[in-house]
Amino acid sequence: MSKKQSPVYQLGEFLRELRTRKGVSLMEVEKDTGISNAYLSQLETGTRKKLPSPERLRILSDYYNVSVEQFLEKAGYFKPGEIKETYESKVEKAFQHAINDPAFKFGARLKGKYDLDAKRFIIEMYEKATKKKILQ
Repeated sequence: MSKKQSPVYQLGEFLRELRTRKGVSLMEVEKDTGISNAYLSQLETGTRKKLPSPERLRILSDYYNVSVEQFLEKAGYFKPGEIKETYESKVEKAFQHAINDPAFKFGARLKGKYDLDAKRFIIEMYEKATKKKILQ
């Protein structure tokens, strides 16, 4: 009989995967977020049993361009499906992914505010250029 994973370790695996995918070290994450690398290491390995505050999860979600809801779910603050992600939130997440993808080097980096239609258009262009579907 297998035991269920604790929320702390699910969060740790999620953090390690995001950091590996971004190709950064714990020191770089500390430098960019202000969250100590020792604390981040404890979260990744599951040795820290106390859950991080939602504010720290928000900082990490901004850094990794992942929704806060995903972090809160992985940390065990709520169960999957308890919070429904809005369409606007999905578009924003996909938009952030598209404009921050280092492999997508066409044109200038976008800055400023864009309405929902402009963000959807940029996402469509990204999906066509990269052949990746990012807006579910």
